[in-house]
Amino acid sequence: MRIHKTKPNMKIYHENKGRPSEKKLPVVVVYKKPTGKKHYLMVTESSIDDIIDNKKRNPLIPNNYEIVDMGIGETFIEKFKEQYDIK
Repeated sequence: MRIHKTKPNMKIYHENKGRPSEKKLPVVVVYKKPTGKKHYLMVTESSIDDIIDNKKRNPLIPNNYEIVDMGIGETFIEKFKEQYDIK
């Protein structure tokens, strides 16, 4: 049995075995600020649970903003832009 010695700061990278990682689907959110009528669009790769959770310390959308609509996938970007007149 032979032992290979490596340098202490040398990193050994292993290839990911098994199923390849899948591309994350974007989450599209339409929201309004509490003092306005204008709709805003946010696209993120975070999960929907992270956006909805109001107990997070630093939420992606502040708790006083109103979430109007949500969707998963790139098709919702154009759909919400047309539906809510977002540029």
